[in-house]
Formats: sequence, structure tokens, C-alpha cells
Amino acid sequence: MVGLLVAGLAMLGQFVFLPLLMVDDTPPQSMIAQLGLTVPFLGWALALLAWVKFKEKRSIRSVGLTAGAFRGLLVGSLVGFGMTAIVVAVNLIAGTATLGSFSWGALGGVLIVLVGFAIQSSTEEIVFRGYLSQALARWGAPAAFLLQAVVFSALHSSNGGATFVTVLNLFLFATFLAAWTYVTGNLWAACAWHTVWNWAQGNIWGAAVSNNPFATRMAHYSTVDGSPSWLTGGGFGFEGSVVATVMFAAATVYLLVRHRRARS
Repeated sequence: MVGLLVAGLAMLGQFVFLPLLMVDDTPPQSMIAQLGLTVPFLGWALALLAWVKFKEKRSIRSVGLTAGAFRGLLVGSLVGFGMTAIVVAVNLIAGTATLGSFSWGALGGVLIVLVGFAIQSSTEEIVFRGYLSQALARWGAPAAFLLQAVVFSALHSSNGGATFVTVLNLFLFATFLAAWTYVTGNLWAACAWHTVWNWAQGNIWGAAVSNNPFATRMAHYSTVDGSPSWLTGGGFGFEGSVVATVMFAAATVYLLVRHRRARS
């Protein structure tokens, strides 16, 4: 219960910075707005890490920022990009979405906002798959997996445009990353995967990210009129597609089964 309370209070760190940000949140968000809205996440991360360091008297590395950074970041990035490409490929083949031509002139801005996504996504991993999962692990690994996923999916569902598929996928999203963190013993792969999944989805392919479209993008993922949103993801983004459902569920099972066999 203390873990849930601390994670919730740390989240309030976002709102400390919000009055200082004069950004236009009218969709699609500009590059400046997109970067500006990552600042509150930095406050969230700093608040939580300060609690760990000075109140709980333990190393910041203890939340999951341990050894294995290079391999974790590399593998997580490749898998994250590959999964977004699968969602795009399935819908292009099915004729339910179009991509348009790539705007290579946007590459500079796309690379800049990658920094913002790294802050935002890594903060969420530190809070949910790091601190909160550790706190809930006292009730057992299954409880930690499920409860942090419930909190994560509830918060992201509040973005608007959520459907049954999106809520399910957000839950599976959090469960998949919890399994990956459990298997590897650190947060690096989860941080990289989460970062690249959001970044590639919104700024490479040009889809919305949890119902938030961005103006800085290289491609223009657009759904074909009349196409089922449960396949394309609709206005919410790739988390609204059953392609993501299958990938998240399969990846979670694969990680846990492989880990169990490795230990036996």
C-alpha cells in the first residue's frame, strides 16, 4: 500500500511543471509541445528517485537500473521497432491502412523528440515495472504483475478514445514489460522497448500514441475509410489493434516459459 501511495505521489511531480509550460496541446502536437510535455515526467522520475535515495536509504540502481544496460537497450530498441513495423505491415497488406511517402526532411526533428520519449517512457518503467512492482512483490510475483498492469492501463485509458481492445492491450503491454523485467532482472530492455514503441509509432510511422497525434513525423499512417478500428488501431494508435494483442500476449508467454525452462 505504501508503494502504491508513493508511486501516486511521485506522479504529482508532473503537475509541478505544468504551469510553467506554455505549449499548445491542440492535436496534432508540435515538436516543441511534444518535448515540453515530457518535462513533467522528469519531475515525476526525480521525485521518486529522491524518495528511494533519501527516504528508503537505498541505491537508485536498486529499482532496476543495474548491469546489462548496453545489451538491454539494443535488444529492447530492435524488438520495439520490429513490433511497430509488424502492425503497419499487417494493415498495409490487409488494405486497411496507407502509409504515404516518407518525409526525410523531418528526420532531424524526429531524432530530437526521441530524447523526450526516452525520458517519458523510462520514467514510466521506473515507476511501474521498477518501484511499484518491487513494492507489490511482497504479495507474490503474480500480484505484482497484475496490479501494476491494472494501475498502468487505468491511467492510460484516461487519455480518451479507449475501447475494449485498447484497455486490454494496455494491460497486456504492462504485463509484457513486467515479464521482461522479471526475466532480465533489470529495466533496460523495457525502457528501450517502451521508448522506441512510442517513438516509432508516433514519429516514424505517424500514428497516434495513446490517442495523441504528433505533427513531427516521417510517414503518415492513415486508416482507410470503413476499416475496422480493432485491426488498424483507430485514432488511439497501435494499442488499439488486435495485432498488438497477439504480440503482447505471445511475447509474455514466450518470456515466462523460456525463463522457467532456463531455471529447471
